[in-house]
Amino acid sequence: MSLTVYFVVEGKPIGKGRPRASTRGGFVRMYTDAKTLTYEAQIAAAATKAMGPLPPLENPVDMRVWAWYAIPKSWPNKTKQQALDGEVFPSVKPDLDNVLKAVLDAMNGIVYLDDSQVINMVAHKRYGGAPRIEVYVNEYLK
Repeated sequence: MSLTVYFVVEGKPIGKGRPRASTRGGFVRMYTDAKTLTYEAQIAAAATKAMGPLPPLENPVDMRVWAWYAIPKSWPNKTKQQALDGEVFPSVKPDLDNVLKAVLDAMNGIVYLDDSQVINMVAHKRYGGAPRIEVYVNEYLK
């Protein structure tokens, strides 16, 4: 028997921002921007709720992530329908790999011990309904 964890984070998918640097007292300090920290906290809260009392998974995991984007209101009805039917795809910012980085980092120590445990990953960007991300994690048992 394997364990599957599923959760949803409502809102527009946000990519992990680039690390920022500042100097103080002649030393360089690296930090993560506030937008990324806030989004990762949302993901961590949803992951914590999905895990309940379970400890982080220790075995390899398989992940599937769906990033759902709102259909632009300015589009004609025909294009909106094509987007809902999966014929038009969101090739908009943020890049899918940056969304995945935020998701992976936010789940460290909550869903799994470290994101190095992810051995398979499938990710999708789609239009439809309310903007959100859906995350599925399946544990491989030894």
